[in-house]
Amino acid sequence: MTNILAIETSSDACSVAVSNGKTDYYFHEIIPKQHTERLLEVIDNLFKTSSIKTEDLNLVAVGNGPGSFTGIRLACSTAQGIALSQNIKGVCISSLELLAYKMFKNHSAKRVVSIVDAHMGKIYLGEFSFIGSEIDNKNLSAVQIESFNPVKYDESTYFVGPGCELVEQSISSVSKHIYSDLPSAEELLELAKEKYEKKEIVIPEQLLPLYLSEESNWTKS
Repeated sequence: MTNILAIETSSDACSVAVSNGKTDYYFHEIIPKQHTERLLEVIDNLFKTSSIKTEDLNLVAVGNGPGSFTGIRLACSTAQGIALSQNIKGVCISSLELLAYKMFKNHSAKRVVSIVDAHMGKIYLGEFSFIGSEIDNKNLSAVQIESFNPVKYDESTYFVGPGCELVEQSISSVSKHIYSDLPSAEELLELAKEKYEKKEIVIPEQLLPLYLSEESNWTKS
């Protein structure tokens, strides 16, 4: 059995998942500015529910952003600390990719643009295309809101993420597929299982935040 802990706190949602190899357990709640106080409690409760202990873990997965500076640092430092203490490896997946995968899973979307507020007049963009169940192409970037132009997308494109509201007028002229979903540990856990099987794992020191622009542009929530 493979025991996995997945942590995703890059947004207002505190999202954690645990798998004991047979059953998956989830916590996903919108609790702005409470991640630091609640995360360890949430993890401990899921461990109790799933009947596993920290020392039983085989893998730690983390959604490493971009998004909330504090939330991502918290998730990565917690995952890194657990991985180091238990001498296990981990998985890092961009929060933008988690959003795109959710659209693929729930809507069979083949082309997805994930959007997250980068603040200071910018947005983080993740552009993804899928072939079969695999990502065929992806591009991650940080762009000025005023320079964002969705003209290269078409009506089959799915837009997802809390940043969609910042450019809703422009993207709604292109596609009706607009979702304000937040990244979730549910998708993180699913992808972590796949990466573990493929041995696409990293050492604890590589469980680090994903930076797409200057740190000063991140929101410290």
